[in-house]
Amino acid sequence: MAAPALAQTAPQSTGETDQASNPANANDIIVTAQRVEQRLQDVPISITVFDETKLTNNNIQSARDIATYTPGLSTNNRYGADNTTWTIRGFTQEQRTTATVGTFFADVVMPRASGATQGGEGAGPGYLFDLQNVQVLKGPQGTLFGRNSTGGAVLIVPKKPTDRLEGYVEGQLGDYNLRRVQAVLNVPINDTFKVRFGLDRNKRDGYLKNAGTIGFGPNGNAGGSVDYWAARVSVVADFTPDIENYTVANWSKSKSTGLIPKITRCFTAAPPGYAAFSASTVATGQQACDQMAREATLGFWSVSNPLPDEQSDLETWQVINNTTWRASDNLTVKNILSYGELRGITDLDLFGAYKIVPNLGSAVVPVRGTETSPNNVQPFNVTHSIPNGYSNRESSFVEELQFQGRSDGGRWIWQGGFYLENSDPLGVSGIQSTTQTPCIDLATFNCVPGQNGSSLGRLAYQDTLTKFRDKAIYFQTSYDVTDKLKLTGGIRYTWDEVDSIYRITAERIYSAPVASVLNGTPITFPAGTYFYCLNDVTFGRPGSATNQYRPLDQRFGACTEHHNVKSHAPTWLLDVDFKPMQDVLLYAKWSRGYRQGAVASFAADTLQDYGPEKVDTYEVGAKTSWRGMMPGYFNVSAFYNDFRNQQLQIGLSCLPVSLCAQTTAIINAAKSRLWGVEVEAGITPFEGLRLEASYAYLNTKILSIVDLQGLVTARGLPFTDIRPLPVGSVIPNSIPHKLVLSGNYTFPLPPSVGKVTVGATWVYTSRYRAVSDPFVGVQQGSNFVAVQPYSFASEFGVLPSSKLLNLNATWDNVGGMPVDLGVFVTNVTNAHVYLHSNVQAASGFVSNIIGEPRMWGARLRYKFGR
Repeated sequence: MAAPALAQTAPQSTGETDQASNPANANDIIVTAQRVEQRLQDVPISITVFDETKLTNNNIQSARDIATYTPGLSTNNRYGADNTTWTIRGFTQEQRTTATVGTFFADVVMPRASGATQGGEGAGPGYLFDLQNVQVLKGPQGTLFGRNSTGGAVLIVPKKPTDRLEGYVEGQLGDYNLRRVQAVLNVPINDTFKVRFGLDRNKRDGYLKNAGTIGFGPNGNAGGSVDYWAARVSVVADFTPDIENYTVANWSKSKSTGLIPKITRCFTAAPPGYAAFSASTVATGQQACDQMAREATLGFWSVSNPLPDEQSDLETWQVINNTTWRASDNLTVKNILSYGELRGITDLDLFGAYKIVPNLGSAVVPVRGTETSPNNVQPFNVTHSIPNGYSNRESSFVEELQFQGRSDGGRWIWQGGFYLENSDPLGVSGIQSTTQTPCIDLATFNCVPGQNGSSLGRLAYQDTLTKFRDKAIYFQTSYDVTDKLKLTGGIRYTWDEVDSIYRITAERIYSAPVASVLNGTPITFPAGTYFYCLNDVTFGRPGSATNQYRPLDQRFGACTEHHNVKSHAPTWLLDVDFKPMQDVLLYAKWSRGYRQGAVASFAADTLQDYGPEKVDTYEVGAKTSWRGMMPGYFNVSAFYNDFRNQQLQIGLSCLPVSLCAQTTAIINAAKSRLWGVEVEAGITPFEGLRLEASYAYLNTKILSIVDLQGLVTARGLPFTDIRPLPVGSVIPNSIPHKLVLSGNYTFPLPPSVGKVTVGATWVYTSRYRAVSDPFVGVQQGSNFVAVQPYSFASEFGVLPSSKLLNLNATWDNVGGMPVDLGVFVTNVTNAHVYLHSNVQAASGFVSNIIGEPRMWGARLRYKFGR
């Protein structure tokens, strides 16, 4: 099972792998958490490690699956499994900000998107096969891994070519039409040149039944599908006994249906603490209740898709070259060079609302099947890639020159280097979106006009060209003061620049003039189909000489803005390690983390730029292991984070709401503290039985908020309803308690029969707040005025606790043959697991993204050359 800290071994023979996966041999596990190979128990970092066996047995295929088995690690799944972002120890990534967790493949940061939607952390489909290990490093890693790792880092380590002719072919079958084929071939051309090939093809139907009748797009008929190809080629060339050149190229292409939220609560009257509903909001709430009734006939895992071309496509490729020169016994020089590209298409319904209306009518028709066209379905809000384009497309170039040395008989070791990372757009990327507007084809704005009872006629177009520049210099050294005491210090200085060119336009499709209020002043939008620049502070009031109403075909060259943000900061590490005996490590450290400032292109006008944030982490820990009759290990760490200049997504609106458009901005608004405890343990009470446990406790709190109303007023903006996280609240997506228990038993059978193991993993996740309740009072200074009761303590946005049970059984070397069999069952009890929440209680509903039901599969692997 997925054993924290015990699933990883260096490349070795089959017998050695079996031995190293036992808790008795925790000292034999090799990790690269400090950019060099070390024993896990010698590294003063809280680490969870998985090898390929654990990934396979638990059917781990995505970043979300890794988080399931890792206390302290969670994910944001709003844009689907292909675009998941990590959260470690409560450091979460707000939409349209940079990462808080670095994801590295073969020692290089993976390509990650920076467009209009979340592009994931790089750990997309097709990377989690033929691996040496996956390492989850918790806590800031800014000295050795750079900026944007305030939460930690995830290291994905592929298997390098070996000097043996070997490989395997594996096939999997399961429910939901699971079909997966993997093949790996390792060929040593000669003593100095070795090649490894890998292929992974995975396809599985979606688990979210569609209660709507207008289809589910080109990638399948149910949400949450898996469909990808992945290929990998790696080459090791030993030019001389002291020069190794290691190249790895990885490509993956995924075409899935994405995840549609499910409406889980509906309101036909205002919930406590909310303003009274208007007649239209009452109707919207009733329609949400009607939708829940329709979906109930199809069971819990049912949703309603309003988008006829729903899809989530992602293609990435990356080539990495690592040249290592052992200049002497005391000096090693490395050069790491990488180039990769990412392209993504995200066409998703973000909220799950599916209002059935008669064509050009106004009455609710809550009967499934009466909708015969997308014109009969009014969604709440959908996002769609730009016409003939992508929602994300970015290139990534990395160059790092690294030096590693030792002296004084190995008592003093050091490493340092220079780092350069350039990310450039591969062309314009962006999204189009609709608000309560039915569309047959959003790309061509073939939508139902507003003012007919079934459409608001409101759309938006956003595109961007954004590039990133990152340069750094770093140095870290450790000195063994005595055989038991080690001191470590490191520092890195980073310079960042973000340059963004973008356009934001508002489209209107009206059958008659519409009277409205814009920024507190009445306005009448004319009938017709046209656009104007949405950022009216920059371009002027809609309809004015500087912001005219224009035909839609002119929008691609209009409303252009250009922003540039630079930031720079040091990060550091000070660490003291004490080893009173061989298998006991005690450590204490202080580390500084830094996340760069950037441009949130589609934020409120004049609030697009935001600055860097920083964290000081104080951590103490112990790592112990023992042998004897009941060998095992016990690791524990406790940490406190002082978090400043926190980048928060702030909701901006007016009271009443009709006075201005609702929007958001990223603002360095908060100071917070985060503290917690992490424990990992394992024991072998008798031969064959392995028991392991890991637990994380996390406590977060917002300590202060800046005067947001004063900031907004100073920018000349009309917003009077400012919605930050309140002082004293928790940071969203911070799970207070998570416990993972696993047990595996290997039967005492002779080698002629093979190795038979059965295992189980149980995961408990406590209830936690996924998102803040967006309904708040008005902020004045640091206080909230009771214009409306503040309802952060409501259950909206809080996900319930979950208990997940997975089972697996393996039979390796069946009958002494090079054949392995395995079966797995995930979510055995069919538990209802919630992954993300959308709080629209003020509009009559709350929706959630829901996790997978029970799934099972079987695999057959044929090995050769062993």
